[in-house]
Amino acid sequence: MPRFREPVNSALGVMQEEITPPQPDYDDPKELYAFFGLAFYKANVLEHGVLNLAVALMAQGNLGVTVDDVNRLYESFDAKTFGHILRVAKERYRFSDEFSRELDKALASRNHLAHGFFKKHDINHMSASGRKKMIDELVEIWTHFAKVDRVMDEYWMSAWEDHGITKDWIDKQMKAYVEAVRPSDA
Repeated sequence: MPRFREPVNSALGVMQEEITPPQPDYDDPKELYAFFGLAFYKANVLEHGVLNLAVALMAQGNLGVTVDDVNRLYESFDAKTFGHILRVAKERYRFSDEFSRELDKALASRNHLAHGFFKKHDINHMSASGRKKMIDELVEIWTHFAKVDRVMDEYWMSAWEDHGITKDWIDKQMKAYVEAVRPSDA
């Protein structure tokens, strides 16, 4: 199915690597919302990684694909859900069963955050011990997203290498972008 180089690290190996999650203090009621934001942000980062892979896979085999073509592919996914984007990636690439399950778990966690987290914890929200339980769950979700995203980065970067897009090229583009939008301190 894929025509790109398989990621060097196995999904299992990368998933087991240690990731240091943010550490809560549990001393401020607003901390719960900060950790919710961190978890949802990490879900969005993972979603964009899956999108990067889906677009790279759709561009493969299309000789003469242009920057405008790639931009149109990205734009075509703007209104799509994470589940839809994940289905497109899975249609074009056969992940290991284990990593596919991890992706499905990440999707379920993302949907839980968006549609049911606060409902599930309506009573927990009212006490310090309940908020601690909520924060601990958010840290666990964030950690899972971070591990899955680390693996996904390897997949989409490998897929884009066929188009001459390397990690060094991405790093240079990001640096130039940051410098262009950073407000001057002068």
